[in-house]
Amino acid sequence: MANDDSQSSLVLQYAQQNFIGKAVIERLSATITDPEDMLKIIQAIHTPPQYYNLRINLSKISPENALSFTQNIFPTVPSQLGSLPNVLQIPITKKEVGKLHDRIVYCDKFAAESIMLGANLFVPGIKGFNGKFPKGEAVSITLAPKNYPEIVKNSDFTPDELEKYFHIANGEAMISSRDFPKYLKGIFVKNHNPLYSIPDYRDGDLYKKGWITEQNLPPNLASAIFMEKYLKVFPESTGLIIDTCSAPGHKTSALAEWGFYLSRSQGKPKWPKIISIDRSTNRLEHLRNDITRLGLQNIEVLACNLRKLLKLRPELEKSADFLMFDPPCSALGTRPKIFLDKTMKDLLDYPVNQRRLLKIVDNLVKPGGFLMYNTCTIPKEENEDIIAYAVHKLGYKVVSIPKKYRKIGQPGISRMDLSDEECQQMIRFYPGLNDSIGYFIAFLQKESK
Repeated sequence: MANDDSQSSLVLQYAQQNFIGKAVIERLSATITDPEDMLKIIQAIHTPPQYYNLRINLSKISPENALSFTQNIFPTVPSQLGSLPNVLQIPITKKEVGKLHDRIVYCDKFAAESIMLGANLFVPGIKGFNGKFPKGEAVSITLAPKNYPEIVKNSDFTPDELEKYFHIANGEAMISSRDFPKYLKGIFVKNHNPLYSIPDYRDGDLYKKGWITEQNLPPNLASAIFMEKYLKVFPESTGLIIDTCSAPGHKTSALAEWGFYLSRSQGKPKWPKIISIDRSTNRLEHLRNDITRLGLQNIEVLACNLRKLLKLRPELEKSADFLMFDPPCSALGTRPKIFLDKTMKDLLDYPVNQRRLLKIVDNLVKPGGFLMYNTCTIPKEENEDIIAYAVHKLGYKVVSIPKKYRKIGQPGISRMDLSDEECQQMIRFYPGLNDSIGYFIAFLQKESK
């Protein structure tokens, strides 16, 4: 008990010093009951995994050739193949950002969390800068002070200390401060020295020819499980797949690649029919670009709010043989986080919205059809609790996932109203306990009528 109290104290101390809100800790503690595990998880949330995962497009290139090509381009980088045949891993290296320059460009939190991993700063992510500078000027990138949450504003850190704490990269201005208002898009700062470093794979043939794309292991795994079951039910790839809440479309493209690869290995190469739906036209543009770059076929991209979908496309009611559902979530498993602060109201609202959306997408699934539920978060209220709702209120049953896939992650958390066997068929990933983001996967089948 004393050791648990000591570990709990360390959790709270770390959270306070690293800007993780009390509501987040309270919510996570209801799921992660071991204080030692809890400390590992919140520490890992602030850092990236050891490896950056790229998905190999097996419709275009073999794993061996992709690895060989990568090793030739980046001979000093110890790349390796991962736990799935289409996973290429490259190490993530922590670096010293360097001095804080006189000229500082401020960005939003979303941009900051990509920039610290080496992304460039694009115009839409800019929140301001502290003076005038020409194109080519050496600048620093930090989180914009006006984006600091209350947990940061109420800290004991001085403004200078916070500026250094949130200093995530140094780079070169590609647009002068004077010309900035003329631009709606494009690179504003070329990132030369981020907090963490990965090889710049996007500038070479490996990426441009559509041989690889970025995707974390857990959603790639979910897509593999989904498509393996799909081809057992539809060996001729005749069933309809609907991917909902799909933007920016990484799982849609993974489903297509897995479908073609697995069907080809069975001697019946065919692209599965997929309808990819999201309400964000802008975010779906990434998928449209990937369809061309990756050479994918038989995908319909549909920008539409799910609540209005059946009015726009009534023929989609009970049309999906297989449906992928990745609803908006609290994203407490994504990493690295520059800070993590949500109100308890926000955290309570997520499962309410997830149940609401699940009832909507249920109308798209045929009797006897399959639904895969995914989130990139940790709380059981957004995961196992939603599965229990689907089982007891919507008439679904938990589908068995092959052990070869389940052993890559960890089982679901037990609940009174789900059997141990049902929970064992779910897959969880935890930052700090697995070298990945936090993630949840469950596979369901709708009752036949």
